[in-house]
Amino acid sequence: MRNGRDLVDLTERMIYLRSIPVAAELPAPVLKVIASYLVERSFPKGGHLMRQDEPFGALQFLIDGKVSLVRNDVAIGQLAPPQSLGFLAILASSDGTYDAKAETDVKSLELDGDALIELMEDHGELLLATLRYLCDRLLYEIKELPNEALTQRFAGDDYPVPNRPLDLVERVVYLRSLRAFARANLNQLAQMAREIEERRAPAGELLWSAGDPSSHSCILLAGSVECRTPDGRSWVAGPRSVVGGLEAIAGHPRWFSLHAKTPIVAFFDPIDAFVGLLEDDFAMARDFISMLAGELVAMLERKAAQGKSTVGVMRDVSNLGRVPVGA
Repeated sequence: MRNGRDLVDLTERMIYLRSIPVAAELPAPVLKVIASYLVERSFPKGGHLMRQDEPFGALQFLIDGKVSLVRNDVAIGQLAPPQSLGFLAILASSDGTYDAKAETDVKSLELDGDALIELMEDHGELLLATLRYLCDRLLYEIKELPNEALTQRFAGDDYPVPNRPLDLVERVVYLRSLRAFARANLNQLAQMAREIEERRAPAGELLWSAGDPSSHSCILLAGSVECRTPDGRSWVAGPRSVVGGLEAIAGHPRWFSLHAKTPIVAFFDPIDAFVGLLEDDFAMARDFISMLAGELVAMLERKAAQGKSTVGVMRDVSNLGRVPVGA
């Protein structure tokens, strides 16, 4: 049986977790389970919490002190409580993403990486919170990209589409060709394929407007679409790209209008169906989350190399208001 001090520690840890974006909206029973896995750690000034490209297996929730981050000899920024270190590396299934050095004596609560993945598999609330957080973070980074970078992001090759609606097998085959669905369970993928809407639109048709609710993503098979923001930016997305999925998962309205630039064939995938697939297929969810986290790490690195580091900046994530994001 726990003694009184242990119970106080557990409660204090649950309260602390509420200040972390991913855990901010988790139900108390899930918070309690996570808190029970946390171990207190200390790092002396000058010590390393992480080394770039070396094995790394634990998430550090900072409770005291400051940590500096360097990647490829480029300063990324600093972390301080209640930020965390290692979340993206664990999710991306990578080695250390930074050289993380204690600028002062540092205290943290440590969560083993394998335990984090097991908790995500056992608790759907944590899985969904992690998914939404990553989409939130990526959405902020993408919104700040120049037009040419956005067009490169969404470029793709034509997919051969028959001059008729695709049948169920053809839908599943196409979805399986996309990275996000490469390892999806075929039965579950077939169920999602039944729920998607195939749309064929002429050039110039408005598919959605900025500010509209984002209840689905647009998966392009053939043709291209133009995205236009209210501030006058625009870029083109081509075949084999998925448009509008990040804001749909994160629960944000559309931040750009979408027009068919050429005649298109596209799947409009209800985001609830996609999220449901992830909840039912953890292997696919794990792959998808790893892909998002890896993309976010790469984007942060590119921005840092350009002198535009966004680690530690204030972001409105997980309904916490503006909070400094971790790494």
